[in-house]
Amino acid sequence: MDRIAALRPLLLLVFYGLVFWLVARVLRQSLLGRVGQVGKLLLFAAAVGGYALTVLLTATGGAGSLPWAPVLSVLGPLPSRTLLFGILVFAAVWLILRELPFPLPAPLGFVLENPVRRLLAPAYVVLSRMALAPGMKVVEVGCGTGYLSCEVARRIAPRGTLYCIDVQPGMVEHTRRRVEKAGLGNVEFFVARADKLPFDIFDADLVFMVQVLGEIADRAAALREAARVLQPGGVLSVSESIADPHYRARSDVVRRARQAGFEPESIQGNVFNYTATFRQPQAREPLGYVPRQR
Repeated sequence: MDRIAALRPLLLLVFYGLVFWLVARVLRQSLLGRVGQVGKLLLFAAAVGGYALTVLLTATGGAGSLPWAPVLSVLGPLPSRTLLFGILVFAAVWLILRELPFPLPAPLGFVLENPVRRLLAPAYVVLSRMALAPGMKVVEVGCGTGYLSCEVARRIAPRGTLYCIDVQPGMVEHTRRRVEKAGLGNVEFFVARADKLPFDIFDADLVFMVQVLGEIADRAAALREAARVLQPGGVLSVSESIADPHYRARSDVVRRARQAGFEPESIQGNVFNYTATFRQPQAREPLGYVPRQR
């Protein structure tokens, strides 16, 4: 009995973790795709707000009324237990958001510009792994706030074209303003899903996704679309950072890309921040522009 009593805090922590995970799974199955933009924003705000409230209550000594208070009693003095418990709650939020593969809502686009991302996934490192060159036709799936778009457009200018794609009109508009402010004229913008790209080009040189693949519900369809628009020998570049809750492991990305018909070429970086490069082995469609069949 004494051993069970000693393990009670750990068992409670495991129990609450399982409850959070189960709730996230239910939300994913029953709500995802039906809650709309406002609903997704509320889900995100609830997760972040719960994390912030817990840390605040713990730091101010008001955590005694929380259901997980027994866990706090074994975490040591207030400063150290606040830090440790904050890390644990952050990990729980990370796992919950991982089970909800939706893109970051446009009103929270500023999160994509945070210093942590610039530290863990600096733009110059990601771009150096793509082998960009002047004159290329490049498709950016999930442009977000345009964190990489301007520099990509510069590197493929003057004859190259960048096609910025995002499922959220607010993100596309943000990127458009950013590109116009930079004075770049070789960028086109589209609001569309990754699994149904809005144009019928079959001669793109590069399709890239940066911390995007895990946010797509039908990842297999999105990779097949990437294969559809690439010319023979064209390149697919997928970059992931573990700081992103929707992080996809290298083995998962390679497996899915193979299933979509790509040939793995290289993986640069490490498990925390990597770029996987794949190549389109052969043409599946004739080159050129073909009207899509409705």
